[in-house]
Amino acid sequence: SFASVMATLGLQIILESVRSLASDEDEFSLTKEQEQWVVEIMLSVTLVKLVLVVYCRSFTNEIVKAYAQDHFFDVITNLIGLVAALLANYVEGWIDPVGAIILALYTIRTWSMTVLENVNSLVGRSAAPEYLQKLTYLCWNHHKAIRHIDTVRAYTFGSHYFVEVDIVLPSEMPLQEAHDIGN
Repeated sequence: SFASVMATLGLQIILESVRSLASDEDEFSLTKEQEQWVVEIMLSVTLVKLVLVVYCRSFTNEIVKAYAQDHFFDVITNLIGLVAALLANYVEGWIDPVGAIILALYTIRTWSMTVLENVNSLVGRSAAPEYLQKLTYLCWNHHKAIRHIDTVRAYTFGSHYFVEVDIVLPSEMPLQEAHDIGN
């Protein structure tokens, strides 16, 4: 999905940067006005992203923490990009494509790690035994009419669990009451 797009873009950036390095063209040059704009914009965006990293990390919600990780990724890439552009402008033009290659490799690595971290939640892995024990305890104490707990299953469903519980109720219990206990 999105990680595949980011990896593909990273590979394209690497290819273009290698092409630029192989061409021996020193085409990187910023005027003072362009440089000022680049520095002001990049530092402003980086500062906002840094504030968002700190803010998002203060939450316990996993989705908001994922935003913090994304903002931190932006802080790193913005700083590397800015340093590479300034060094290319003042030192050597080849530094810009080398910086782009470093950013592309960092992007590919970061998104690959994100995919690997999330594979377990995407494939429907069974919950840990301790979690299943807690679910069983909660189910057993849910209602006094429960005679037996036959099966408790829990599978990853994104960042949550999909839970199935089979309970045994008295056979003479009316369907409506059994339905209410089961929900």
